[in-house]
Amino acid sequence: MIGERARRRTQARATGVLTARNSVRNAFRARFTANRVMQPIVATYHVTSYCNLNCTYCEDFGLAKNAQMKNALLSREQAMKVVRVIRTGVENIIFTGGETLLHPAIDDVVAYAARLRFRHISLITNGVLLPKHEALLPHLSRLVISLDSLDTAAWDEILAVRPGMAARIVAIVEHYARLQSTHGYRLGVNCVVTPTTIGMARAVMEFCVRHRVGFSMSPQGVNDHPHPELVDNVGYRALIEDVLRMKRAGHDAVGSAVYLEHMLRFDEFQCYPR
Repeated sequence: MIGERARRRTQARATGVLTARNSVRNAFRARFTANRVMQPIVATYHVTSYCNLNCTYCEDFGLAKNAQMKNALLSREQAMKVVRVIRTGVENIIFTGGETLLHPAIDDVVAYAARLRFRHISLITNGVLLPKHEALLPHLSRLVISLDSLDTAAWDEILAVRPGMAARIVAIVEHYARLQSTHGYRLGVNCVVTPTTIGMARAVMEFCVRHRVGFSMSPQGVNDHPHPELVDNVGYRALIEDVLRMKRAGHDAVGSAVYLEHMLRFDEFQCYPR
């Protein structure tokens, strides 16, 4: 495993030229021109639309919606072709879903991305199937697991599958937090914040600090807009302020301060360098 980490460090040093070049081009355009067509830095690949949970706030995916999905995943060979095409334009990739680990060839696809020398490989999952896919862990730079609450009874209602699933996911997060140094990835959790789970999200943030994992959050969306009950919500604004303080204190709060401030105000936002 030590040899694998050394290989990845060498790979990271050998790559990065494309990312640096595109970042400089983007910074120049944003600062000195009216051109807002940016060169890509990272690509997000939705490997499947299938999911194995029924999160009540999710508008796009869910176990109950699987039958409605068409062309929900590509074959192993087709998925690898997509990864190959992505590599011609960027050297950073995020694998997501649906539930990413439902793709039957996900281990092979992630390993293939590593062979293509992607500089940064991230994977987002709800964690349920992770114990069956540990082969992909050494290839990851960042592993993100969804964790909305530590109140397992309340979270079971949100997950809307079988009782006990929430407790199982919390245990999985704790387990893979301990394996970060073993496999060389950085673990983060993503917490979806709804008007009724603001207090729960703060508990998740404190959990992340204790377990030395990254914390990111996403406000619940309704028709691609923030939930109206989060806008001007005093509790929600206080939560974002706490996340900003967490970041300034040196903890791993995912997202720039500018991005978090956008989540605080819900104003118009476009991500440009500097």
